[in-house]
Amino acid sequence: MLKKIVTNLLRAIGIMLYFIILNLAYTCMKQERLIRDIEVFAGAFLVIGIAFLEKAYKKDNSSIAVNGIEFLVLSLHSLSIMHIITIYKYDFRFYLLTSSYIVSIYYVLKAIIFYTKGRREYLNSLSDISEIVKKDEPVVKEAKKRTNKVEIKKIEEGKSNKKTTKQKAKTLNTKSKNGKKKETKEEVKIQEKKKRGKPKKEVMKND
Repeated sequence: MLKKIVTNLLRAIGIMLYFIILNLAYTCMKQERLIRDIEVFAGAFLVIGIAFLEKAYKKDNSSIAVNGIEFLVLSLHSLSIMHIITIYKYDFRFYLLTSSYIVSIYYVLKAIIFYTKGRREYLNSLSDISEIVKKDEPVVKEAKKRTNKVEIKKIEEGKSNKKTTKQKAKTLNTKSKNGKKKETKEEVKIQEKKKRGKPKKEVMKND
């Protein structure tokens, strides 16, 4: 972005210097020599413009194509300077001065457009990053919630297992106690029967 802005400003300065040189040459040179020099500059700009267009066609780059068109327009403007002055009877210096102003305004506006476009892209990239972060945050929260739910389920299952083991132990204890009680009752009955049976045998002996 900064490189494009600087190149456009340098082009504006270079074209303004070109028009200033033509103004100085108009005062120092003869008209025929000046026309030849303008034609030489126009041919050079034409060659540069065609080279830019070929490069843009090969690389499929629109910005290079725009640069080529700019040089072609500058070439046509240079070739048409003397014709417009003679037909419309303009002052040579005034015409070149207005041309330099128009070119400088064009390049300044172009630099402003590049700056605003680059700034907008930068802000959009920041907004995209913030949106990506916002999208990622709920996923992390959901993952945390899921892990918490899994842990809670595990804890609840552990508690339920402990309860079941306790209940089983209680049932086993109760069963063992009941068994012991039954055994003690049977033993008491047997002892009572034995006691009852002893006096009968003694009576039989006496007889």
